[in-house]
Amino acid sequence: MFIQFDSVNGVKIDKPFERELKVLMSPDNNANVKDFTLILSTLAPNGGCTDFHSHNESGELMIFLSGTGRAWFEDSVYDITPGTALYAPPGKVHKTLNTGNEPLQIACIFIPAISTDYILKMREESERARGNS
Repeated sequence: MFIQFDSVNGVKIDKPFERELKVLMSPDNNANVKDFTLILSTLAPNGGCTDFHSHNESGELMIFLSGTGRAWFEDSVYDITPGTALYAPPGKVHKTLNTGNEPLQIACIFIPAISTDYILKMREESERARGNS
């Protein structure tokens, strides 16, 4: 399977966790994909981030493609740059933050595959948080 990132529509998540998520490959959108989900996460410049979270059923391999930032994994903190990677096994708490002036782009590979309903839930949580501000 071949895909161009720009050909996929993303889901924008508003502040405080400002980013865009694109489901590139998943069993939910392609019957040939069986054992993983690939999501492109683009964190907004100057503070785009995720919350502290974990994935109970899947490990998440994050490959940092562009931009700069910081990653938290359990009790450790790492500076991230293009060409670095972080793996969060199932159930391990992690977070990423864009500390630079350009988008922080991350290829997120979930093994085993996760449901892409995950992204819709994050958009709903973002909208709820914004409504409570």
